[in-house]
Amino acid sequence: MKHLPAIAVFVVSALTGYVASLSGVPLAWVLGSLVPTALGSIFGVDVFAPKRGRKLGQLIVGTSIGLSLTVAAVGMIATWFPVMLLTALVSILATALLCVPFSRVSRVNIPTAFFSLTPGGLAEMARTGAKEGAQREAVAFSQTIRVTLLVCILPSLLLNFGIDGGLPQNSERSLLSLDQLGIVFAVAALCVYLVRFTGANNTWMIGGLLGAGIVAASGMVEGRVPYAIFAFGQFMIGISIGARFKRESLVQLPRICLMSALFVACMTTMLFGYAVLVHLVTGLDLSGMTLSASPGGLAEMALTAQVLHLNTALITSFHVVRSFIINAYSPQFYHLFRKIGLFDKMEALLDRMVGPRRQQ
Repeated sequence: MKHLPAIAVFVVSALTGYVASLSGVPLAWVLGSLVPTALGSIFGVDVFAPKRGRKLGQLIVGTSIGLSLTVAAVGMIATWFPVMLLTALVSILATALLCVPFSRVSRVNIPTAFFSLTPGGLAEMARTGAKEGAQREAVAFSQTIRVTLLVCILPSLLLNFGIDGGLPQNSERSLLSLDQLGIVFAVAALCVYLVRFTGANNTWMIGGLLGAGIVAASGMVEGRVPYAIFAFGQFMIGISIGARFKRESLVQLPRICLMSALFVACMTTMLFGYAVLVHLVTGLDLSGMTLSASPGGLAEMALTAQVLHLNTALITSFHVVRSFIINAYSPQFYHLFRKIGLFDKMEALLDRMVGPRRQQ
């Protein structure tokens, strides 16, 4: 049976997710499915990962999180919108500052380095970068490493520091009835369709958030998505990320693999410094601001906020704003940095500090 290895990886992923959830591992169903699927894919297994699986997972997760939205939460989001906008701009500036040294040590061109580090959509950055002269495969692989590294490390790291926001969990609310689930997902699906017209990335996640948020904030329904459905959404996100790891990429792009991990850590550290500054100036919770500024994926950071009992609505809003700005305008930012000579200035600075760039 040629599909037996894929079935085996799928079963192991499901069992790993289940055991991890029983053990209290943060983002258990994401990590439990991601790791076995990635290993199977690296060893040449044609793993089961439906093309629309990540979209379905994002819709479920977005809808589940959106149900926690209240009128008060909407007002709070509006209050902090300028900080959200600033955070998005800081993240794109951090990308620009790091992309030249990343380009040097990874031995790739500037467009590849820039779109590899930009905290946008996995597929969108590869597609957009290719139009600007970037290597599509290198960008896609670097983006996968960024999302995977942060989803594997950041939740556990924050938990080890004893961070817990103390906000109520979804499990403390009653389950939605089948009729209510139907209403919520119907509105969420409609919002997905409408969000597409904005040109935003992560339409399934944002549509789910928006649809469920409208229904919850209006008082039409109150409750939570059943755990099994929520876990399934996380599971689909995990296997879709894991399936992006290919043996060919590891063989052909070993330097990119290592350097991407290193520079994701550098960017995370820089944005943590920014989060500390925002915390000191505004009084926003440091742990929440750390997640809000982190270069992780929208769905993954929203789930992390839930696990840590932080202000999920606010943290998710930071990532929605950044996602929209970066995915819609990353080419314009790239050309702006080119025009003002930022990349050339960084090259000149590095020439003085460590010597001329090696030939690629």
